Amino acid sequence: MATCSFIKERKQTAGSMGRVIQYVSQPKKTMDEEGNRYLTGVNCVADVAMQSFMATKHLYGKDTGTFFYQYTQSFAPEEILTPAQAHQIGLELAEQFFPGCEVLVATHVDRQHLHSHLVVNSVHPDTGKKLHFTPRTLEDMRKVSDQICMEHGLSTLKPYQQDHRTKGLRAGECRAAMRGESWKFQLITTVEAAMRRAGSREEFIQEMNRRGYQVRWKENRKCITYTTP
Repeated sequence: MATCSFIKERKQTAGSMGRVIQYVSQPKKTMDEEGNRYLTGVNCVADVAMQSFMATKHLYGKDTGTFFYQYTQSFAPEEILTPAQAHQIGLELAEQFFPGCEVLVATHVDRQHLHSHLVVNSVHPDTGKKLHFTPRTLEDMRKVSDQICMEHGLSTLKPYQQDHRTKGLRAGECRAAMRGESWKFQLITTVEAAMRRAGSREEFIQEMNRRGYQVRWKENRKCITYTTP
């Protein structure tokens, strides 16, 4: 099962885009012990992704405003798959969900949970149009990700549990999540693990309680409230 998240970058400049590309492309994060590197450019060359992104922007005179979007596709530690499989799934997600766009896919293999960063150029190289994403975009992306995971024999959330909205993690929170230090990321993975085991609201609350979380889920309340350990 994969979880897709949006990383909100408050600073949108060429410099910040370059720093993000540099961070996700680090060999120590994208290379395994055998020397295999999981860094691929979709409709661009990975090693010169920054130059490619900027060339497209300059071509259409759109080198202002939003420069890029960043998403992550993370797999649960208990999911049995190789770095190559995780990277292939990330590539398929980039190709299917961002058709024709320039996307850098960097799969990080330096942590227990494999995850891929998808850095997307905000300007389409063929049409010159700027991409505009909404909260609904993440929901649609998760559905495509789930379909790809099923095709690869991986588990997914039940359909009725997929249509929910989650705000994007801020850049600092994402970096903490990738280090395993983010309480938000731990809550997300815990909720999804409990959802896979529970068949009712009561069972879900029991599963969360067993993991040390308190849950307030009332019929007359719009949102579910969690108290972390």
